[in-house]
Amino acid sequence: MKSKKAKEFIDGCLNHLVIEMSDHAKWQLRAAMSHTAELAEQEAEERMRDKAIEAFCKDCPIYSIQTSNGGNCPDCSALNAFKQRLNEE
Repeated sequence: MKSKKAKEFIDGCLNHLVIEMSDHAKWQLRAAMSHTAELAEQEAEERMRDKAIEAFCKDCPIYSIQTSNGGNCPDCSALNAFKQRLNEE
């Protein structure tokens, strides 16, 4: 999990439980909460990636011509290089 705030939130929730739970149940709850946070992080990253690609394309003068003709520039080397840089971590 990348988010320190999410980890702190999960830790805080589990440390302040007012019900008795077995260690295994606490582990399962922590795993489910962590997985939920990871899914949210992935979705946020995907949305930001899509927005970055959209912004990149909007600045391209050829893109507006291609899309008006029904194209989408799938073979654009600049766009493909940009996508590759986005995928690098």
